Amino acid sequence: MSRARRPAGFTLIEMLIAVAVLATALGAIIGNGARFANNAAGLRDKSLALFVARNKMAELELSPNWPATGRSNEDVEMGGVKWTWRTEVKATPDPNLRRVDVRVEKKGDKSGVAFASLSGFLSNVGRQAAP
Repeated sequence: MSRARRPAGFTLIEMLIAVAVLATALGAIIGNGARFANNAAGLRDKSLALFVARNKMAELELSPNWPATGRSNEDVEMGGVKWTWRTEVKATPDPNLRRVDVRVEKKGDKSGVAFASLSGFLSNVGRQAAP
């Protein structure tokens, strides 16, 4: 008796299993790519917000006028995004120093989350009194 030879190649079941494994792997790769894109966008926003905060702090440091205590805010644009910076100038126990807190939020963002915050101290040496 001779046995019939089985034809070479893959069966339908083997092909279905291979396609299922491939689909699972591709799904994982696409999911990781989407997470990477979201993280990159978040880092871009945080970097831009930090630039806005540093610019405001540098502006206050270089100003010839001693900043008055209190709060202020303004809208600015950087990197094609509209931002709102909020500053709070506070007196300190040393009459020659003021503490400045700068907080930067994305304009129109309802969450109220600060994308960047920065604190520093300003000296009144060589400055004029605030008007």
